[in-house]
Amino acid sequence: MGKIRLQIAPDVEFKMDLEVEGIDPGSRDYNVQQHKAEVYQEFERRLKNAFPEGIKIDRFEFGLSADNKA
Repeated sequence: MGKIRLQIAPDVEFKMDLEVEGIDPGSRDYNVQQHKAEVYQEFERRLKNAFPEGIKIDRFEFGLSADNKA
């Protein structure tokens, strides 16, 4: 299982452990990006738990965490 790194804005990053089928620390970025909807859905679920009053995200980029590369 790899850590997915989420970047919301140029200076804000979150890390979360998320098991994504077929993705491991050595996966290519193209393969990781195929799971964008699934990753965003889990990220949004976690944010709603943390901030029940609401959230707004203007930009969503993600990739494997650099500290988890093989």
